Amino acid sequence: MAGLRELKNRIKSTGNIKQMTKAMEAVSAVKMRRSVALALESRPYALTALRVLEKMRRHLEPHETLHSPLFDKNGVSKKTLVVIASDKGLVGSFNTTVLRKAANTAKEPGECEFVAIGKRAADNLKRRGNLVASFTGAGDFGAVAESLPISKFLMKRFLDKATGAVDLIYSNFISALQQEVIVRPLLPLSIEGLETAVAAIVPKRGRYANIPTPFEQMAESEEAPFLFEPSPESVLREISEKLLAVEIHSAILEANASEHSSRMIAMKSASENASDLIGELSMQYNKSRQAAITKELSEITAGKEAVGS
Repeated sequence: MAGLRELKNRIKSTGNIKQMTKAMEAVSAVKMRRSVALALESRPYALTALRVLEKMRRHLEPHETLHSPLFDKNGVSKKTLVVIASDKGLVGSFNTTVLRKAANTAKEPGECEFVAIGKRAADNLKRRGNLVASFTGAGDFGAVAESLPISKFLMKRFLDKATGAVDLIYSNFISALQQEVIVRPLLPLSIEGLETAVAAIVPKRGRYANIPTPFEQMAESEEAPFLFEPSPESVLREISEKLLAVEIHSAILEANASEHSSRMIAMKSASENASDLIGELSMQYNKSRQAAITKELSEITAGKEAVGS
């Protein structure tokens, strides 16, 4: 049986670990809510841009057509998989499930390459030999401009015909206790895909579920003639590039919220395990202490009897 001093030190060190895990749990909960709130802030812009695209379609003359290379297939068979993971650990099975999904998707027929967002994804995919780019430090920010290098890189690679399609693989935030790893087509763009991405910004359950926006409440009857300057194609190009950046940014924030949720749950589990361990060690300490006291009393009694005889 371990000594009293050793048990006391173990109880103290476990208590210190519990304090750290409780603090990390609280920090992760705050960051998770912040990431969800930031994702929601981008939704009005995306909804308005989609509405402009729809109005552009309706206000074109019958002989006019809209064309954007980001909406067209380029004939290349290679696919780029953008894998979004975390930069740090202590997130439970968060990174493992995302990387497993990426590995399974890569086994599908056809040539593919990887773009990693997050240090953990870069470290894992680098060993596969087909990693073309990696981006780190993409978490815990609120500006879309900070994710622009990623969208510009993917857009240039698609327009240069280095790849024929781009898919996002990330953990979609459903609620604080539920996340789902999904594969979402990114390029070429489609109105249906953009509408799905914008709709997915709002969680299905929880504090931010079913939050209406003024843009969703606008009357559909509000129609006005549109004048596109310098041309409908240039307006479409600008809007499509902005929507591409917003979609990538929203996916990163969704993955970020899932990461913090996974870390919060992992730290909560660690705190509970620490409490259980402290209870077991305290019981063991009390038993050892009681045994030592009993032994001392027995020695005193035996000594007294020896002196008396």
